[in-house]
Amino acid sequence: MASPIQATGVGSNLDVSGLVSKLIEAEKAAPAADLQKREAAATLKLSGFATFRSSLATFQGTLVGLENVSNYTAVKASLGDAAVATANASAGADLGAHSLEVTNLAVAQRLKSSVAFGALTDTVGTGTITIEYGSYDSNANTFTTNSKRSSQTVTIDSAHQTLSGVRDAINAAKIGVSASIVNDGTGNRLVLTSKDTGTANGVRISVADADGMNSDATGLSQLAYDPTLAIGSGKNMTQVTAAEDATFLLDGIAITKSSNTVDDVLAGTSLTLTKENTGSPTTLNVTQDTSLVSKSVDAFVKAYNDLNKTITDLTKYDAASKSAGTLQGDASVRSIASQIRDGLTSVVSGIDGGYKALAQVGITLDRSGNLSVDTGKLNAAMQADPSAVQSLFATRGYADDSLVSFKKSSSTTGAGVYALDISQLATQGKAAGGSAANLTIGAGNDALTLSIDGTTTTIALSHASYASASALAAEVQSKINGAAAFSGAGIAATVTESSGVLTISSNRYGATSKVSLQGGTAQADLFGTATSTDGKDVAGTLGGLVGVGSGQELLSPNGLSVNVAGGSTGARGNVHFSRGIAVALDDLIGKAIGAKGLIAAKTDSLNATVKQINDDKAALEAKLQLKQDRYTQQFNTLDELLTNMQSTMSYLSQQLSALNSSK
Repeated sequence: MASPIQATGVGSNLDVSGLVSKLIEAEKAAPAADLQKREAAATLKLSGFATFRSSLATFQGTLVGLENVSNYTAVKASLGDAAVATANASAGADLGAHSLEVTNLAVAQRLKSSVAFGALTDTVGTGTITIEYGSYDSNANTFTTNSKRSSQTVTIDSAHQTLSGVRDAINAAKIGVSASIVNDGTGNRLVLTSKDTGTANGVRISVADADGMNSDATGLSQLAYDPTLAIGSGKNMTQVTAAEDATFLLDGIAITKSSNTVDDVLAGTSLTLTKENTGSPTTLNVTQDTSLVSKSVDAFVKAYNDLNKTITDLTKYDAASKSAGTLQGDASVRSIASQIRDGLTSVVSGIDGGYKALAQVGITLDRSGNLSVDTGKLNAAMQADPSAVQSLFATRGYADDSLVSFKKSSSTTGAGVYALDISQLATQGKAAGGSAANLTIGAGNDALTLSIDGTTTTIALSHASYASASALAAEVQSKINGAAAFSGAGIAATVTESSGVLTISSNRYGATSKVSLQGGTAQADLFGTATSTDGKDVAGTLGGLVGVGSGQELLSPNGLSVNVAGGSTGARGNVHFSRGIAVALDDLIGKAIGAKGLIAAKTDSLNATVKQINDDKAALEAKLQLKQDRYTQQFNTLDELLTNMQSTMSYLSQQLSALNSSK
């Protein structure tokens, strides 16, 4: 400790500096040691709480897997012969073993130009190429358009009139057909391949040739292909591969699909057929996948046992070494540990039957306070009733009514049974025609401007005399859903007919679902005087509380939300909701380690203690500095007195000596 006052002791040989230093050290020793001891204890406790919090957070992290609802609904699919197909199963898939025999794989149609061109730069022609998708019946010699796909047109200008230019223009248009050039030894041929398999995705190609001849074998019309016409008169390309459907037997039932990827035969299971195995059926197994829950439980058990050891180490007393754990006797640690143990041994409320305690699925606490799991018992529970296991660990909501489905909950949603009463069902916005539609569409009535769900655009219909109102409805629907303005905004519609009268309905539900006709040359012929009706949101009560409707979703003030897909108004049974053990523990630990939890309060208090100790240290140093300055000043004064006394003694000694000498 430096002092502005110099203590020399030169005159008296008094060690002022040493005396002051020893006095200050003596006064500092006891309080400084006490402060150091208090600081060390507080720091040690801070470290202990940090360890405790980290262990709690690790345990909390394992609860995520147990709270993940999809883990309880996971299923898996496998095949006896993996070369025949690949299979994927999702939540809700029908479980069981099935026989699969693939008799034919789906094939995409492929056409080639009948003319072999000498070079890629040879001129083909200019104009437009229009491609329609559909199926060809060779017996009736008819081509039926695919109502789910709209026709596409590609413009071939002078910059793309060569063989390679036509190829590039078609590929750039991205219209569902890929173009390539193959040299077969006799010359270069343009090859067009449909990107989709199946007979319904065959193509009919019409050409508007700049030379005015649209079906001859010269110019751009060389690429025309109408399978119903004669070769060289509109059927000018050659079919290399015919479009074929996939055919297979599932459990002996004959099935035909346009694609090798099939997702609508077995609920929740998709198949991708890869090999024909006619006469040698293989087995498709769809089973409950218990591995995700099993892994989550193993992680949960290990993390809790690690947490239990941490708590034991922090709070124990070792009699042999007479040493106590860092947090021995701390009430907050005891409280949190006790609440967690209570949660592990609790019985879940709001569950009808099934499993209500961890011990029922093979998870038990032993005498040492550690968890153990009987994997066989857990997997058996998952196989027997995965929904009940979900209720034990996670949140679960379900409705008595098959047309009502649980959507979500919030932290304010309590476990219980909620009566559902619907006063209004959700509806779709629509525009209905006032008279039967004209089935002939041409240049004077091919444009329709309409607004769907707030987005407006104009569609152009293909020129044709449609065989029926259903065929015309399919064309209108195809053009609506293919319009960039609608598809880009996620908007789609369904067009239906009744007695020749067309109706356009938005695929959305609720007050934002709207359809209105805005004009165009086709409006009068298609709809006459149309009437628009806006959609409505669902309305009703959940547990006696009035909900807020948004489309088909009804949201209760307590955060419980359900989707009402249809049915009738009035009482619709109950909605059941429960919170499992993992959810309760997650909430408990989240509060404990949160910004306003017990651990935060403890660490804040300890940090305040450390800060106060540091303040006390600074105050002690300041106090001792003042004392050191005072002592130094006092000893310097003493030193001066002693020096003066020594000078007086020296003078007197000299005088006495002089007297003695004079005698």
